[in-house]
Amino acid sequence: MGAAENIPEILLKLEQVEAQTGMKKSYIYREMAKGAFPKSHKVGGSTRWFFSDVRRWIESRRVSPPWEPKIVG
Repeated sequence: MGAAENIPEILLKLEQVEAQTGMKKSYIYREMAKGAFPKSHKVGGSTRWFFSDVRRWIESRRVSPPWEPKIVG
């Protein structure tokens, strides 16, 4: 068993998903209905998303390589 297996998954509230993605509630739920956004999970009476699922979705939306600084000199 590796160290990463001991790290609990982070669950995000809707407001946190909105902040991570820059998208509003209506867009998130519309994309979920189309199967184009990670599914939410019920925890008690609350709706949550796995942080890792949201991060993977964000990374999949990237159309250009990550920015890297140019070294001048």
